[in-house]
Amino acid sequence: MPTATFYRFRAIENLFGDHRELEKQSIFFAPPALLNDPVEGFKDIYWQGDKILWTNLFNHYLLCLMKLCIEFYIIGDDFGLERHFDACVTVDDLHENFQEEFSAVSEKFIGHDCLRNLIRGISSHRDKVGENELKSYLRAIHPFALNCIYERLEEKSAVTDNPFKNIDFSFLNKISDGYFSDLKKLESEHGKDKVNAFQNSNTFFFEQDNVALAFQSGMSEFRRSLFTAAFASLYIQKLEQLMFPDWFTACFMSECTNSSVWGNYGKNHTGVCMVFTAEVDSHGNSNLLLDGAIHGWGREGAIKGKSPFKFYPIEYEHKYESINFFDSIAQLPQPAVYKNWFSWNGVASPLAQKYTDDWREQHWNNFYKSVTKKTNDWKYENEHRLLICNMLGSYSLSDTTLQYDFKSLKGIIFGINTSDKDKIQIIKVIESKVKDNDHYDFKFYQAYYCRNSGEIKHYEMSSLRFKPPTLS
Repeated sequence: MPTATFYRFRAIENLFGDHRELEKQSIFFAPPALLNDPVEGFKDIYWQGDKILWTNLFNHYLLCLMKLCIEFYIIGDDFGLERHFDACVTVDDLHENFQEEFSAVSEKFIGHDCLRNLIRGISSHRDKVGENELKSYLRAIHPFALNCIYERLEEKSAVTDNPFKNIDFSFLNKISDGYFSDLKKLESEHGKDKVNAFQNSNTFFFEQDNVALAFQSGMSEFRRSLFTAAFASLYIQKLEQLMFPDWFTACFMSECTNSSVWGNYGKNHTGVCMVFTAEVDSHGNSNLLLDGAIHGWGREGAIKGKSPFKFYPIEYEHKYESINFFDSIAQLPQPAVYKNWFSWNGVASPLAQKYTDDWREQHWNNFYKSVTKKTNDWKYENEHRLLICNMLGSYSLSDTTLQYDFKSLKGIIFGINTSDKDKIQIIKVIESKVKDNDHYDFKFYQAYYCRNSGEIKHYEMSSLRFKPPTLS
């Protein structure tokens, strides 16, 4: 079977220390938050739907807000808002008593003229609503949503004071057909990009920010996040939980000659570059066999075994796939999606997504494209990555590691500044593994700076070859 070579840079503390990656033959899969590009996995999401879909979006916003408000009052300031934010929640997930309370709050919130006008205006006049525009609408209605929640909590004596009851919400009446007509006129005169930039820098109705600032003093970070317009940004960020699963990646490269790569990932050339051999299948895909992949439902009782993990080449460009949120709700069971997103008061949306095989193929194409794309600034890395798609939540969010077959490790390249002490420590571990796995074609290499090419190249340290035992 044909093979391909891939390189993985590691600092010495990764190989030894607490992780002991070399001894364990482990590969750590990092969540996006631990990667060095803040726009990892970026998706160009927009919102385009009818009155029913938009009604459910605002109702879902209210649901998330009310659930977190109540949990906050039970747990207190130590409650981790971002950590506990679950966008996949539905009304059916709530306690029976909570469902009754939310129904009353929702009736007042969604039934208010300002919300009806907003929903009618967006569904009738807006084609593709981008993140900044949606954020402006949510920021506008956020204090009103909190007021609806607090009024209900006051009625039930859960709180004694509603800080939003004296706010004049008449400004919300400005959100009318006239506003959306003016918005379209601005777009036709100045272009959508300029109008979007204006929305991003100024947001929609600054009164909300002034209200938030009035009671910000002395509040905890949690309170500021929950009770101010910052919640709208967090909500939009978390909506992706409804579209795609969590994912983890292990990064490799197709080349190892770039000095910046050695400096960044090889810890100033003091680390190493591990040389892996991958099998190339009949479709031309390179795969690395890893042990510890989970099969079955959940971690408990799951069957683990060797599985081929495909190397995905990174595409370097600034353009991203545009994805309609309402067409991409895939992380809830289909009956829950139809009940909580595609219908309202028993009336189904004609735009309700049909989950056909073609839809599934396109949906997962969108996902893999988004997690295998980086801007041109990173092109020098020549990155390929292995991916774990955490469909069932089976993998740990912090310490997911899988084990490779030692025979797939072809060799190790020592950095220009790798110390002799670290080299000897590595050689001792490898010597034992070579004998245990009968992998005597393993090679060590030394990196050096090539003046002619200006690249970091390497040569084989032939004196460090291990010889198989001779037959007596």
